Amino acid sequence: MNDPFKKPQNVVVLGGNSDIAFAILKELAKHRLEKVVLAGPNQTTLHERASMVSGLGKIEVLVASFDATDLTQVAAQTDLSMSLVPNVDLLIMAAGILGDQSSDESEPMAVSRVLTTNFTGPAVALTAVVEKMKKQGTGSIIVLSSVAGAKVRRSNFIYGSSKAGLDAFALGFSDALWDTPIQITVVRPGFVKTKMTESLKTVPMSTTPEKVAIAALRAMELGKDIVWVPQSFRTIIFGLRHMPRSVNRKLPF
Repeated sequence: MNDPFKKPQNVVVLGGNSDIAFAILKELAKHRLEKVVLAGPNQTTLHERASMVSGLGKIEVLVASFDATDLTQVAAQTDLSMSLVPNVDLLIMAAGILGDQSSDESEPMAVSRVLTTNFTGPAVALTAVVEKMKKQGTGSIIVLSSVAGAKVRRSNFIYGSSKAGLDAFALGFSDALWDTPIQITVVRPGFVKTKMTESLKTVPMSTTPEKVAIAALRAMELGKDIVWVPQSFRTIIFGLRHMPRSVNRKLPF
């Protein structure tokens, strides 16, 4: 149950090794965060992350299995993860991989892995999450999307299209739930300096997990469906969407 200041106390993270998700938990730990479930495919790294979360305060941290690529088990794993706390105040959908555009675009199975991990698996999981929250009568969901999905570009169209799918699915669900106590907030950050992007060159307007976390929680508290991080990306993407394709395909980023 949320604390008196409407801060989530029980949180489930699907994609428990996410640096952005950890930053969100770190912000919540400043209030009355009590129980956290970290779910993901790599149990070793999840336990390491669990120790980090435990170090934030008096927080009970549990670890569960969640493999977004195993579509036959995604719903069951989601249900089990959520059952480990009495009431899920907040679920963070953080499962995702970046992939390698230059090599993946010629490898059908690599394309399948990125799309399944970033879109199909999370979409199946979100369906299970919403059904669970309908039964408990309330709940908030933060979906980590990307500006790459708001305007898919040549340089990363596999990752971008996977995030575009998740983004659209989450917003569609948000529309379906507009008259219920269940809220979905889609977070669209630009380049974030995390372990997932550490091998890439930092680009202008890069942000940090901490800044994304603050923006995401603020948007959730205000009941917003979408938040851009930084906010200026909203204008930039609007401009890119209205450029001729002949110009867009030549952009160096």
